[in-house]
This record gives sequence, C-alpha cells and structure tokens, in this order.
Amino acid sequence: MNVRGLFNKIFGYFIDEPRRLQNAEFLDGYTNVFTPFHGVPYDDATFRDCTDSIARHLGKMKLKHVRQTAHGTVEGNATLNYLLSTRPNPMMTATEFLEKVVAQYYNYNNAFIYIQRDINGAVLALYPVDFGSVEIKTDSNDDLYVKFQFLNGKSITVRYDAVIHIKRHFSTHQLFGEDNSKAIKEDLDMLHAVKSSIINSVKNGSALRGIINFEGTLREDDQEKAWKRFTETYASSKNGSGIATLDNKASFQQLTTTISTFNKGQMDFARDTVYKHFGINEKIITGNYTEDEYIAFYESVLEPIAIKLTQEFTEKLFTSREKGHGNEIIMESNRLSYMSVASRIKVCETLLPTGAITVNEIREIFGYEGVEGGDDRLVSLNFTKYSDLTQYQLDDEKGGEGNEKGKRVPHDGDTSNAIGSVGGNSNKND
Repeated sequence: MNVRGLFNKIFGYFIDEPRRLQNAEFLDGYTNVFTPFHGVPYDDATFRDCTDSIARHLGKMKLKHVRQTAHGTVEGNATLNYLLSTRPNPMMTATEFLEKVVAQYYNYNNAFIYIQRDINGAVLALYPVDFGSVEIKTDSNDDLYVKFQFLNGKSITVRYDAVIHIKRHFSTHQLFGEDNSKAIKEDLDMLHAVKSSIINSVKNGSALRGIINFEGTLREDDQEKAWKRFTETYASSKNGSGIATLDNKASFQQLTTTISTFNKGQMDFARDTVYKHFGINEKIITGNYTEDEYIAFYESVLEPIAIKLTQEFTEKLFTSREKGHGNEIIMESNRLSYMSVASRIKVCETLLPTGAITVNEIREIFGYEGVEGGDDRLVSLNFTKYSDLTQYQLDDEKGGEGNEKGKRVPHDGDTSNAIGSVGGNSNKND
C-alpha cells in the first residue's frame, strides 16, 4: 500500500478540513504547538527496556465495552468489543495497539489515538497517530481542533473530540504533557557518560604497555621481526611462567598507566535514575519479581494508565446520551497472571461462593479454556441479606406467621443457625 493510500485509509476520504481556523490561546501563555523531543530517548537501551516492560504488561489487559443497568453490568456492543479487544485496526492486534500507545505515551508524554467513524458515527477503527508536531486550533464557536503535521510533509486537521488523548507530566501546559527535553535528558546523559567510560576503559586496556630498545640501528623489517619474536615468546599465552629474558642487544621499558572507571555502584545509580523516571526497578525489567512486587508495579504504574485510557475512551467514544444510559469502557486485568497458584486458589475460593466469579473465569485464571455452561454464576445458599434476617425475626415474633413451613429463624445475636436456616441445613421448629 502506498503512502497516499495509507493516509486515506486512516483518515478517510470524507473528511473536509475546516477553514478559517485560528491558533488556540491558552491561559498559561504557552504556545498551541507541541513538538516532541527529538533527542530520541527511545534509542537508549535502558529507556527502551523500561518502556517495553510496561507496554508488554499493559498489553495483556483488555479493553471492553459494558453497560451499567439496574440489574448490573452487561456486555456492550459486540462489534465494538471485537474492535477493542481483538483488532482495533487492520494493521495491528489489540496487544500491539496498547503497546504502541504506551511507547508514545512515555516517549512523547502524549499519546493520540484517532477514532475513525463511518458517516453514521459508528466506530470503524482506532489508530495511534505518529506525528512530527501537533497544533491546537479553534473555530468561531470556540470548538477545538487538532492539526497533525506528519514527517512526510502531509497534515490533517480533525476535531479534538475525534482523538483520544492521554498525557503524562501534565503540569504547566493546559492541554499537553511536557516533553522529555529536560526531565529525562539529564539522566540519560549521565547514563551515557557511564557507558562511555566503560568502553574507554576497555580500549585503554589494549594501549601501549612497554617499549623494546634495541642496541644499534635496525632496519624496519628487522625491528618488526624482532618485535614479533619477542611478543610471541614472552607476551603470548605460550609463556606460562610470566618470566622473560633479554641479552645486551635489547632492553625493555615498561609503561604504566592508571585507568579510572566507574564502579558498579555508580553504574547502578545512573541506571536507577532512569528506572525511577518510570516508577519501576530492575526486577520488573528482568521479570525476577515476587507477587507483592508485581502488585505494587500494577497499582503504581499499570493501573493509572488503565484509568486514563478508560476515562478518555468513554468520553470520546460515546455521546452524552449514551453515557447517560450507562455505556462505558473498562479495562479488564484478569490476563495479568502475576499471582502464585496458591493465591489464585484463595481468590477463587473467596469469590466463587458469592457469585462474583464464574467457572469459566476461574478456568481462564488458570489458563484453561471455557466449558459449556461455565458462564452461569454459582451462589452459595449459606448467605442472605441482613434485611431478610430482620424480616424473618419479625415473623418469628408473630408466632411464625409468614415463615415458610413454620421454620424458625433465629433472632439477632443467634446467627449461628441463620446460615443453616437459609441454606436448608437446619429445620428446627419453635
């Protein structure tokens, strides 16, 4: 597919760029243009490892359309759910889509997702937008527009509510997150200096270590032969004793150099400064984390991004009327298999009797496929509402009137038999 065809495929043929737009003015006095930091921090291996680690774990989460009703949460539109959870656009999977969004989020501190719709407003695809610069425009009605300038020279202007926009380091500017030109550059420069010192120390290790002085004057080829014979005899691994001898025809002068380099503690410090920029540590990078450490990583890093995405997806994908009817986008994290087997068993044992989890959801936690009938919720009969117990008590005080089959329901404070009564395990009469 050529560039022109790809451009039209993403932004469509029916988009008419609005005319007579002017630059948006912000109260903070900042410009309406955002240009990403072109120091390319993503080219640094440590920066990329951090970004990739977060992207891989967030990519295991699942965007989902649900609707809140009076009877609880129900699944939303099947077509939209397929798009969100499986194939946001023809060129990438849902996991790749989230990974790309996270990469842009950390590289630029801004991530834009274009919402492609048909003429009826139905969502067709979602595209993360790579851009050279972004401008915020406004029309006579003070509606916001965003103009993307691409590296190939092309540009497109769409309404701001047609893009999903999440930002990081959102402080001084009213609309954009601050770029990485200041915060991360200093830490990366320090890390580069440490790496360079190690490379230089390796090079210095092969520097000149001594001089052989030959008596008299030798031709260049004779000097080379004598040098080769000396190094092969005394400087190679063949000389296991480490002792050399010379006659009065030559003398050896040793050169000593002091090689200074950063120690491991300094290297770790330089690397940790970059890790702290992401809120992670080396264990997350290498996958050598404990269950508690992963939970902390989820709560401090993954969950905040997930909340931003779900709130912005909900706001931009649905109209005010649709949101008023309970439509929203959530992010499921049941694919994050960070818990040990023992912890998963405890969770299942706790949630299953209350109906909070189905058999198929339990099977998914352990990596098994669903079974027929596994989506039905199972509820233990050993539970009842507190308000029901109060009603049973009142009926009991009236001599059992209204109490089914004359069964005795205990008073408050006698809850030891309440579970059995509701669950059918006790049939004591007054």
